[in-house]
Amino acid sequence: MNENKINQVVSQWVRLGAMFNISASKQGVDVERLLLGTARCAATNSRLLILAVTWLAKYGEYVVKHRLVHLISHELEKEHRATMGLILDLAREKGSNNSYRFNRAINACERAADARPLLDVDRRNHFFIRMAEKNASALSLKWGRWTEDFELKNDAIRPARWIVEHNPAMRWRGDYKGDLRASIMAELANRDSVSSESEFARLCGATRPAVVEALRQLELSGRVERRRDGNRLTVRQAVSDAV
Repeated sequence: MNENKINQVVSQWVRLGAMFNISASKQGVDVERLLLGTARCAATNSRLLILAVTWLAKYGEYVVKHRLVHLISHELEKEHRATMGLILDLAREKGSNNSYRFNRAINACERAADARPLLDVDRRNHFFIRMAEKNASALSLKWGRWTEDFELKNDAIRPARWIVEHNPAMRWRGDYKGDLRASIMAELANRDSVSSESEFARLCGATRPAVVEALRQLELSGRVERRRDGNRLTVRQAVSDAV
């Protein structure tokens, strides 16, 4: 993968509190799309894999569950789905509060047909390949992307207070813990407005009645504005912590 793209992914993790020797992204972070980017370039950097898993094990409740499933199914290339499955499965196994959080997203992934070492450095010759398979963890063998087991590096992840101070959107992510309201907020964070409940239902993979109720709750809390002009509905985010 292009080095600039790898650095973009790493800089976004720095913005979210992971400690790498690189400057933090100046832009707000789309957490679910960052996970897709991480799956695409995890083979280049073992520290990226370890810190991404550590962050997810610690702060997985910030992830919008249904949106992640949708993005894996519709945007993540099949060649990277095994790596995504491994990352999420490791976070589920190692995290204390994420036993079920990633189940649907994990089910949307699929084991690699071409089982091999995950890291580029372990694919340099036949000896390294054999050693990678010999030392691979059970989960990495399951997904067909071999890598050794590791301990979480909690001392390399900043506390929640720091993360929220530098990423205001983490407030609503923490409040809604990945439910449909979080899916709606995440979609509004990436566009000026959405024009119908049906469009939200399509984007979020939910029923229209469920979307209507979620929008009502968000409007009551002052986080979205709904305006009707005849039959046309416009929904916008209403507060600064939506970015």
